[in-house]
Amino acid sequence: MAIDLDKFKKLALEDFEFKRETRYLNGIIKCDFPTRSVALHFDDGKLLKVEEAEYEDDKCTIVIRGTAEQWEALLQHKPLPFYQCLQSSNIKHGLYLSNNNETFAYLPALNRMTTLMRNARPEGVAA
Repeated sequence: MAIDLDKFKKLALEDFEFKRETRYLNGIIKCDFPTRSVALHFDDGKLLKVEEAEYEDDKCTIVIRGTAEQWEALLQHKPLPFYQCLQSSNIKHGLYLSNNNETFAYLPALNRMTTLMRNARPEGVAA
């Protein structure tokens, strides 16, 4: 996916809404893209690192996985209906989203993360 991870991390560390919504979060959020996997590490709500890395699902707190088409639709700057958030993308379009307490407790944080990922895409570059 064409997301600048350094830009994403900078945006996430500076974004009040993202920091508020991730408070108390512990563990790894894993985003599986077709060609790479990205892990966001949290300790008591603090984003420690963002890395390209492979982790087994059971080592992660939240897992998001999709096809190239699903990610492309989700990460559009102006997404189509039902691609504007992760839950509707899961229900209506089959994007994989962990089904656990943390996923739903942190759904606002995940949706803000998606917005920050949209903003970390180079202009004019497809996912």
